[in-house]
Amino acid sequence: MFDYIIIGGGSAGCVLANRLSANPNAQIALVEAGPDTPPENIPESIYGEGYLPDYFSPSRYWTRLKVYRSAIGNRSLDEIVREEQPVRYEQARVMGGGSSVNAQIALRGLPSDYDEWEAMGASGWGWENCLPYFKRLERDMDFDGEYHSKGGPLPIRRVFDGDWAGFARAFRDALVDTGLPYSDDCHATFDDGCFPYPKNNVYGRRVSAAAAYLTNTVRARRNLRIFSETEVTGLLFSEDRRASGVRVVAKGKTEEILGNEIIVSAGALHSPTILMRAGIGPADHLREVGIDVRADRPGVGSNLQDHPLVGLGVHLRPEARLQPHIKNPFLMYTRFSSGMEGCPRGDMKMSLGNRFDQSAVGHQFAAIRVGPDKAYSRGYVRLNATATADEPVVMFNLLSDPRDMKRMVDGIRFAYSILTSKPVSGTVHSVFAGAYTDWIRRLSSPTPHMRAITKIGSMLLDLGAVTRKPLMMMAEPRKFAIAKMIKDDKAVEEFARATVLGNWHAVGTCRMGAQNDRSAVVDASGRVLGVSGLRVVDASIMPSVPCANTNLTTLMLAEKMSDIIAAG
Repeated sequence: MFDYIIIGGGSAGCVLANRLSANPNAQIALVEAGPDTPPENIPESIYGEGYLPDYFSPSRYWTRLKVYRSAIGNRSLDEIVREEQPVRYEQARVMGGGSSVNAQIALRGLPSDYDEWEAMGASGWGWENCLPYFKRLERDMDFDGEYHSKGGPLPIRRVFDGDWAGFARAFRDALVDTGLPYSDDCHATFDDGCFPYPKNNVYGRRVSAAAAYLTNTVRARRNLRIFSETEVTGLLFSEDRRASGVRVVAKGKTEEILGNEIIVSAGALHSPTILMRAGIGPADHLREVGIDVRADRPGVGSNLQDHPLVGLGVHLRPEARLQPHIKNPFLMYTRFSSGMEGCPRGDMKMSLGNRFDQSAVGHQFAAIRVGPDKAYSRGYVRLNATATADEPVVMFNLLSDPRDMKRMVDGIRFAYSILTSKPVSGTVHSVFAGAYTDWIRRLSSPTPHMRAITKIGSMLLDLGAVTRKPLMMMAEPRKFAIAKMIKDDKAVEEFARATVLGNWHAVGTCRMGAQNDRSAVVDASGRVLGVSGLRVVDASIMPSVPCANTNLTTLMLAEKMSDIIAAG
């Protein structure tokens, strides 16, 4: 019997396991479906690679999970599933969760993000309430002062512009020319500008939530038990609708783990799935898939959000490429404002990656990704017909809100204008409309076969224009010839809709809100409304997506929730 059972060893779960087990009188179980990564045995791929290590290996990712990115027209779910092709959505299945495979970006977002949460019914979650927890989690290795801390478990540092490649420095100069000033510290100002990315990466080494929070000292606590490679297949309840445990499968064997309180921390796609399988969710949908309704909560699985991004590819001249010793290619973050009525300042984002991936060809290419950081499109998560076993149906509906599409078109044009400006054009061979296709995904795979192919391709690309041009025709989508497309609103819209990706920042599907809000799933303490003994603590409870990569916000959220839970 445990006092707390935490479902999911991702960013939130690692924080909760650390903070709750600090009370020696509380018995804690942490249940993770993927493999563990103890401090003395962190795989080199996770420790040292920039992002998406061991790409799409079942030992790191939920490989059967696929999603629908965007929906055109007023069609039913059945029609969309029948007519559209879902794509991979790389969700981690390993201790540390997304923090073990992501790009290690450590952004907080803006004060307006958290003040919006409070206005939406998440009482006590405004900026002034959240800032102390952002500070508590970090050990900033570059800066001090009112917005920073030196004492937290997560080290944060930056690669400053002196170590940037020629392309990134030229791009920064072009941004400054447009009135977006450069600053070393994006957390000390909330104005528009361009900044080096803060990262949870120390001297080229990833520090995941597992590494930061599940240290050897924490793991030695006698009141903390870690169940790795153990998948939760269901929640257990007593007759009074109180959660009383979890049903799990480990090494092919089904077992039950009992606890006084269950905390679901499985992420914005799997947490609502766990709730719906337990009969907590939209009553009509649950009945449709043959599940008895325990609590009718229409908001479960709704309000799904992500940051829509569209990419422009850049083939770099040799002198503009990133040095091989810098593993993480994401160098610069640009915050800018659309000026659209009703949108807050800083509602747009542009990201510069000075290398596409770690392959030989990837070293020659850069990517500029742009899109609304304050996104308004909403999607949903639903169970499929075989509700108790298969992955859920995930519909993001990216760019379905007209405000998102209009700002995306403007953002693509702005990015293209920077790429074709005088400071930048001298560092590149060509600029093209990018698309993260299955073909590109395969090239990124670190298999011996693909390593050989990309090595040959990189040599041919650098031989000269004669060999470069036909190879580039393979990379550039012919349908979207960028120089012509960029002048036509409808063509840019078509390109955006065809290539838009989420940024792996799924949030909102179990959102916090007031108890009388039928669309809310949990209260401001993470308690699931309509049952007892059950909480959700992860990115799914965010009422709206912040203007930031979501890992740091998830850590902050779990830090704050750990205090709330410990206080009873």
